[in-house]
Amino acid sequence: MSAKNKLWILEDDKGCQFVYEQILNHDFDIKYFDNISSFKTSISAKKDLPAMVIADLMLTDGNFLNYLTQEVHEELGNEIPFIVVSSSDDIETLRQCFKEGANDYITKPFKKNELLVKVETILRGNKSLTKSLKPKVTIDGKVIENLTQKQIKLVELFLDNDERVADRETIIDNVWGKTIVHPKTLDVHLYNLRRKLHPYGFMIKSVGGGKWTLLSDRLD
Repeated sequence: MSAKNKLWILEDDKGCQFVYEQILNHDFDIKYFDNISSFKTSISAKKDLPAMVIADLMLTDGNFLNYLTQEVHEELGNEIPFIVVSSSDDIETLRQCFKEGANDYITKPFKKNELLVKVETILRGNKSLTKSLKPKVTIDGKVIENLTQKQIKLVELFLDNDERVADRETIIDNVWGKTIVHPKTLDVHLYNLRRKLHPYGFMIKSVGGGKWTLLSDRLD
């Protein structure tokens, strides 16, 4: 029997911990943290690290988002995939979480199958990352760096289309697959991608009907 993947879960509500156990305990080895301080200590030790982290946004000693904006988050965001869970549906919170490297954002209450499928999909994608993704992408001869995994997929999806146009359904199917995504997730990813492409002279523009196009924003 193969060893179970380790999941670290930041959750200070015992009731929520019980829900996680019911959903994930059969397939994963779970360790709980009820505060950010103990989690940071374990992450920094770099011993027996998890395959994934699931973090509630609000913990007893602060906001997980504040932890992400500190330098130490690189130890998590660059090496370990993570999902943020929250009862908040605020668009700016979603943007900030994805900007700081979150692989997904789930709002409470969530369905059992939704969480399980998201975890399995992210872990599967993380294992094949080095084979399936390039660390950077080139648009019209310009090398675009510092993109996230999903941003690279988004750019490549536009480039694979002769007119550099993609619709919502095609993007979700190709970037997220069968994973259930938050209704605002795609909009947040496009917003963050626009900000990264602008310094290189490119833009993503809505053309109506749930479609977007990748264009140069510089006049020839």
